[in-house]
Amino acid sequence: MKAVVWHGIGDIRLHDVPEPKIQDRYDAIVRITTSAICGPDIHFVRGTMPGLREGRILGHEAVGVVEEGGSGVRNLQEGDRVVVPSTVACGTCRYCRAGHYAQCDTANPGGPHADTVFFGGPEAAGGLDGLQAEYARVPFAHVGLVPSWARDPWGRRPSRARGSRAEEPVEAVRELTGGAPT
Repeated sequence: MKAVVWHGIGDIRLHDVPEPKIQDRYDAIVRITTSAICGPDIHFVRGTMPGLREGRILGHEAVGVVEEGGSGVRNLQEGDRVVVPSTVACGTCRYCRAGHYAQCDTANPGGPHADTVFFGGPEAAGGLDGLQAEYARVPFAHVGLVPSWARDPWGRRPSRARGSRAEEPVEAVRELTGGAPT
């Protein structure tokens, strides 16, 4: 798959890299359809934020489609369109239970005193590859991924069949709302 990879200050390149794999029961693999450049990406490229490992895929936020979920991801299905926020949270620690997901003290492999985990950051921030790629592994996907159907006040989900209107965002909104997109 193609991904934007950091090699050093001022040196980012588009590379072929291995596709991510499920590593934990709460992981999901998301096919990225849109991603954005964020402030920390620019800091890494300019060298004003230290600690990035050569070969790290950049990117913090994205929109995509769930391709595969681990056995613990029961609230999402293959084909669900999702927003992938920049930070990763476990959903069960005291901070997550209080709604402070960006302060999660469980998601970072460095332990409860480590930094917030975010995609495409240094090892101190969890060491996760970023989202400027064709596919991404999303840890704790059952907590962090926001499905596009979550905005529907009646909880209706658009059809997930290939070639269905759910593949087109405007048509998916019409299907959910019964009218024109707002």
